[in-house]
Amino acid sequence: MDRRTSKLLRAVAAALVFATAAFHLWWGLPRSIIYAQAMGGLLGQGLPPDPRPFLFVAFAALLLAGPYLVTRGVVGLRNAYLAGMILMVASIAAWVFWHATGHGAFLVDGFSAPSSGGSGHHHGGSTVLLILDHFNTEPAETAIKTIEAVAAAIFVSLLWRDPALLPAERRDRAESSAPSDS
Repeated sequence: MDRRTSKLLRAVAAALVFATAAFHLWWGLPRSIIYAQAMGGLLGQGLPPDPRPFLFVAFAALLLAGPYLVTRGVVGLRNAYLAGMILMVASIAAWVFWHATGHGAFLVDGFSAPSSGGSGHHHGGSTVLLILDHFNTEPAETAIKTIEAVAAAIFVSLLWRDPALLPAERRDRAESSAPSDS
């Protein structure tokens, strides 16, 4: 990978990270404010609030901190790529976990999410079918999970091939074997 390609991939990864952070803030911030205001009443009734808004805001803050810390030289590229990949994969895994466990049914004793029929989109079956159903019926979730998967793939390719991370002798060989720009 040449330097121009790595710079382009870094810019694309940053844009995808910002898009992911923006979505999580857009969805989580208003809900977390409402839940924070209603926390006493919910807990008094024995109902735990939905943890996602708070987690979404924290996740967005982590995502936004990454590029800032890299541009300030606090975090190196290798660690940033690794953290970016882990965060993107963790977000996808958390999404799968949330849907596979009945949208938070595990948070309330004695409650289980409906598994078939009704007006919901859960019709029993495997976790794979459930996730595919969400992927087909929820365009915003589809878009953001696709963005996260692409970002994770870019971070992996940058970890392997970014010339800024290669040892000097490998970088010199890679640049000398690359076709010239003229």
